[in-house]
Amino acid sequence: MHKNWVLCIALSPDGKHLVSGSKAGELQCWDPQTSKPSGNPLIGHKKWITGISWEPVHLRAPCRRFASSSKDGDARIWDVSLRKCVICFSGHTLAVTCLKWGGDGVIYTGSQDCTIKVWETSQGKLIRELKGHGHWVNSLVLSTEYVLRTGAFDHTSKQFTSPEEMKEAIIFSEHWACMNPNALLTGILVMFSVHSVALERFNKMKGNAPERLVSGSDDFTMFLWEPAVSKHPKTRMTGHQQLVNHVYFSPDGQWVASASFDKSVKL
Repeated sequence: MHKNWVLCIALSPDGKHLVSGSKAGELQCWDPQTSKPSGNPLIGHKKWITGISWEPVHLRAPCRRFASSSKDGDARIWDVSLRKCVICFSGHTLAVTCLKWGGDGVIYTGSQDCTIKVWETSQGKLIRELKGHGHWVNSLVLSTEYVLRTGAFDHTSKQFTSPEEMKEAIIFSEHWACMNPNALLTGILVMFSVHSVALERFNKMKGNAPERLVSGSDDFTMFLWEPAVSKHPKTRMTGHQQLVNHVYFSPDGQWVASASFDKSVKL
């Protein structure tokens, strides 16, 4: 149980885990089926939690890893099975205000130091730094956000639980299935299905274009980036008269919504 304000939550794309972050800097894992905590809080951050983002299920199934950002200036990757921090990203000079785990496997962190950093997730190395904002970066959103969050599941609430549905989902080759007939009766099949369908949905959403990122800032502006292509923004979006507090992509990735302290929402 938390001993201070709960500031953020994130449900894993496969629906198996819920993580909450508090003002005390603690991260608590929960079992959504029982509503009970899964072990003791994860300790490591020195100040409050500002964001949580799960590793996309099309990159790894079942979901085990999530990333957190904190006012202490660090971002961390945690493994819920090992119940510990496995990577710490220390590069920002001020608080990390937001983060996203991208569909291409990298992590994006936005900070009060006015930069966005791009990290690889095997060793925690800095790949790229995105500069342009004149004030704090408050919010990040990816064009693939909807499929990253929902994984293999959509609005139809389809459940991949039977062997017949698994076959229809293009899980793995017929040869593998013939060589392993008992696998159809195990959870292995379900995991392959979730992974495969999530990957298919991600690739369809992404298409031939690179994953896009939008950042909102205290400088009243937003930037559109293609981090895999360039460290320079594609465009600068203006119009708000006060700081941009939150940005979000539409499910089809064609629209960006922004919320501001100027009491307006813009598309």
